[in-house]
Amino acid sequence: MTPKKRKGHVLENLSLLSYIGISMVVPIIGGLYIGKWVDDKFGTGPMFLFVFIIIGVVVAFMNLFKVATKDVEKRQRK
Repeated sequence: MTPKKRKGHVLENLSLLSYIGISMVVPIIGGLYIGKWVDDKFGTGPMFLFVFIIIGVVVAFMNLFKVATKDVEKRQRK
């Protein structure tokens, strides 16, 4: 493998890693803020906070599964 190809491969992996990180953090943080806002609006304590954080975690792992399967399919086609 030439050094130029290797550098492109490293950058490709780095971009995939950052995409996975962002696609996991954003739903969880979004669930945190939405749950806090709903709890403040209705005065329900931390009930909706926990519900929306759990929803955010589920969505984050669904995103991770989609990215992983897309990457595996891409590598199998090569």
